[in-house]
Amino acid sequence: MTGEKERNDADDFTGVSRGGAVLVLTVVALAHPWQALRELLTVARHLVRQAFRLAMTPIALVGAVLAGRRRDRRPTFEDYLHRAGDEGDHP
Repeated sequence: MTGEKERNDADDFTGVSRGGAVLVLTVVALAHPWQALRELLTVARHLVRQAFRLAMTPIALVGAVLAGRRRDRRPTFEDYLHRAGDEGDHP
């Protein structure tokens, strides 16, 4: 054995433990509260935008499929009947 200490993954934040990293981030946030709030709001805005895109994607796909089906639909006999009835109703 070489005598080297094995790498501890729980303590792998550039040699600082997670508790130490949280402490450093807390001190920085308390030292600059407005900057920390602005960064937090930026991250929150990004997450909301991404969630909105994820929620709207299936709705947009359904709309595209329905629009494509409606456009490709051939007129039926009922369409001809309604079209003929519409022309006679107007004076």
